[in-house]
Amino acid sequence: MKSKLFAIIALIIFVSGPFALSQTADQVLKQHFEVIGQEKVLKMKTATMTGRILQGGQEFTFTMYQQRPMNFRMDITVQGQNITQAFDGENGWMVNPMMGTTDPQDMTPDMVKEMKKQADMDGQLWDYKSKGSTLEYLGKEDMEGSAVHKLKLTDKEGDITNYFLDAETYILLKTISVNLVQGVEVESEQSYGNYQLIDGMAIPFSISTGSNGQVMGEIALDNVEFNKDIEDGFFKKPVK
Repeated sequence: MKSKLFAIIALIIFVSGPFALSQTADQVLKQHFEVIGQEKVLKMKTATMTGRILQGGQEFTFTMYQQRPMNFRMDITVQGQNITQAFDGENGWMVNPMMGTTDPQDMTPDMVKEMKKQADMDGQLWDYKSKGSTLEYLGKEDMEGSAVHKLKLTDKEGDITNYFLDAETYILLKTISVNLVQGVEVESEQSYGNYQLIDGMAIPFSISTGSNGQVMGEIALDNVEFNKDIEDGFFKKPVK
């Protein structure tokens, strides 16, 4: 009788395991979206952010623009020269005088793939199933003395992003991504801090980027504005 009972329990665990795991991931996401004000994010039409990039002992200023449905642009000033990276929903382009030309250049497929992620104003976690992604809850773990929930997102391109959410506040603290670039796996890390509430939405004003635990650069936001008008054609590749 005991062996039959254990067999039934094992069967229940086996059958319900994946469902329970998915349900836990969705529960964590629900808490996360409530904390960051996702409902307001969904109503946001444009976002304009200004700030500074600190890298290699130098400081560069930038302005980043996002517009629904999938438009993204970043203008960076480096040593008095303006660099632009943009995506218009279909195509990615850039202008980089430091590469020897001021003519707009098409981005590589790998760069366009990253631009699409940047252009998604709702974030990769929102409505992930309809985007062709899968999500796993990997449980709790310790991260530098803080308990965090760990989620693993695999998108339709095969790129993987691990999200680390504070176990108490459900705020995103860190991501570790493994992306395919020209067929080679490239790992990158981003840590988020100095959250500020802007129009009911939690925005990290401090972001550090790096790899394998080593910080490569830092981003500091100075100002964030939502629903600011952006002129037509702003994201389109200029015709010379």
